[in-house]
Amino acid sequence: MMKKTEFPLIMSPNLGCPKIISLEGIKKGGTISLIIAGRYGQFSSPLGDAFEGTLYLRPSSSQDEDAKDIPLYLARVPREITDWNLLSDFFEVEGTQKIMNSELHYHVLGKDIRYWHVEVMLNSNDTEDDKTLLRKKRRKYLPKLYDLILKEKAGKGEKVNYHSVQITKGVNGVCNFIHLTDVHIAKRNDEILDEVLKVRSKRERKAIIESYINFNDKLREFIRMANDMADRGELDFVVITGDLVDFAFHGWEDEPNPAENNWRTFTHIITGTKAEQAKGNPGLKVAIFTSTGNHDWRLHPYNPNLLDYHESFGLEKDELEHYDYKCFDSQEYPEDRRAKRSRELTSKAFKKLNIDAFTDKGKIQLARFLSSKVTAWVLRPLAGLGLGGAGVAGLAEKFGYTAIIVVLWLLVWGAKKYLEYKVRKLVDVLVDNPLNAEAKAFHYYLAHINPYLDYAFKYGDHSFIVMDTGADVFIGQLLDGKELKHIKHMSLEDNILGGSPDSRAFDSEQTYYNWSQIVWLEKVLTTVSQDLDGQGKTFVFLHAPPVNPDKDRKWKDLWESERPAPKWIAKDECNLTYGTINHYLSQFFYLCMGYRESELAKEEVESSLRKVDLIFSGHAHRNIEFRLEKEWVSADKKHEIRIYSDVYSQILNKGNPKRDWKEYKPVIVQTASCGLRGKYDKNPPYYRKVTIDGTGQITGFRVRDKQGIVEFKTPTISEP
Repeated sequence: MMKKTEFPLIMSPNLGCPKIISLEGIKKGGTISLIIAGRYGQFSSPLGDAFEGTLYLRPSSSQDEDAKDIPLYLARVPREITDWNLLSDFFEVEGTQKIMNSELHYHVLGKDIRYWHVEVMLNSNDTEDDKTLLRKKRRKYLPKLYDLILKEKAGKGEKVNYHSVQITKGVNGVCNFIHLTDVHIAKRNDEILDEVLKVRSKRERKAIIESYINFNDKLREFIRMANDMADRGELDFVVITGDLVDFAFHGWEDEPNPAENNWRTFTHIITGTKAEQAKGNPGLKVAIFTSTGNHDWRLHPYNPNLLDYHESFGLEKDELEHYDYKCFDSQEYPEDRRAKRSRELTSKAFKKLNIDAFTDKGKIQLARFLSSKVTAWVLRPLAGLGLGGAGVAGLAEKFGYTAIIVVLWLLVWGAKKYLEYKVRKLVDVLVDNPLNAEAKAFHYYLAHINPYLDYAFKYGDHSFIVMDTGADVFIGQLLDGKELKHIKHMSLEDNILGGSPDSRAFDSEQTYYNWSQIVWLEKVLTTVSQDLDGQGKTFVFLHAPPVNPDKDRKWKDLWESERPAPKWIAKDECNLTYGTINHYLSQFFYLCMGYRESELAKEEVESSLRKVDLIFSGHAHRNIEFRLEKEWVSADKKHEIRIYSDVYSQILNKGNPKRDWKEYKPVIVQTASCGLRGKYDKNPPYYRKVTIDGTGQITGFRVRDKQGIVEFKTPTISEP
């Protein structure tokens, strides 16, 4: 909970939910909308005196250190937002930023917090020489980033929202943005190599240095590439879809100072602090919009040698064994509250585990047997037989008989002890990750980077819808034997220790919201669809993908251009919900195709919503693309969703595609990780550059890495 002295606090705009305003709009008296939070009794209406003379724009440090603060003036009387927790119809997509999620209100700010909508503007005298508001590079006037400053009336200090306002020359149909995902920032990423090099290893020092992959450096590499594009006038902003950090706190214990966390590390890299500039990173020169991923819910670090995770760092397993990764170990900290919880769960894990929720039941049933009372009953008679056999047979016979009994006893006992050790290690992981994943992990993010879990914004005529996909689906209820509604069968290997666990997105519990995410999305798309004749495009951004094949499936095996009829992927042919959103997928698909599911009771039905053009996701660390169609099957089965896959980003960029873009959308794309190597995509940082031309048409959304555009085999789509 934040301290009273930290208020008033500008919630929006902020680093992860900035405002982009045009010079033309400023000249016409356009305003910047702020959401400010304060405690009861602090202000009374009207609030002009409270905010007048306290708000400023300051050029971000990496762009213009000598520039003066630009004062902001109230455009109208501030208005209190009394329905901050109510989901009603939106009159504009930015209306999503006037409602606050319950986690932010009750657990970060405090239940006695009030919110105000404050509109500010620049003085016309400050805009006479409008070129000073932009960034000049190679005779071009480019977008410029500003920090938003709230100065205390008494002059005791100031609060800074970094990179929260971007002023651009104009906002029209042309738009260039980047989709980036899975950056996995952590302070330890900058420390591992030095620690590893302190211990003698099998490989040469040079080989270790050359192979080490620092996820933080991958983001720094991306920033250099993005800044080059920004300097050429080819980039307006970046959207980062989750796994911004690898975990929240630096050690396995909660930090005594909660502000010292990996969110700060992320902020430092993006904004280019002095320490970062010393590493050659000036900070990103364009605005970012962010969402959270499953790693952003994780509190503490985990063993980097867990499974094959050491390979993600480009290291051998033995090279990481001596690194002090500060992960939780119940043997090392036996009195810790989590150690007690770990012992409790270890003793009950296989007894209470809801195996009906898993597909790999055989392993669990064997483990249950070896940890059950049956094992103890077997051990006792074997031991008794081994001791009692001495008086029954001769000496020679006794040694042979006893040896057999002892071997059997040792085998069963050893299996039991080994299982207990493995279970304890497994439970230690679960106690801290992801079983103990909590919203607490991203409280700093909500207070200082982005207060929204779900929100939307406009850039020109184009609509951008950003949604949270929650924590891993595997949570504590499964260990308590409770049945979780709406959870499909899932793999034990993948969802506890695997690379792309299922996500809790869109579930009906609404624990961290005051609304249903699916209802929220429907209301936003309804608002977007009011301009059905417009040229604006609609984009949805998620962390966890709505579609994903199992990890051993090669993408090219799914290309519709290479497949016999039917071209779509049948359910019994391939698991397309491996490590995906776990709830209400059909409703989500139909909304993105322009339909409310309740409207699909008959064969012929007109879409009531504008189709989404592109759905972006990450999480699975793959570059892969899909498209959706619906098909009427029968009056009994009604409509069914068909999923196709191909390299649509290349097909649609050829200039004369076989089928019109309207026939393809919505297209669902995954972008591989910025930081981690994937099984098939091993050259991070990856990103997608999206280009919209002056007519409002998408002319590119190709995958790129540091070497440029990534080329896949280009398929040719036959006529339907």
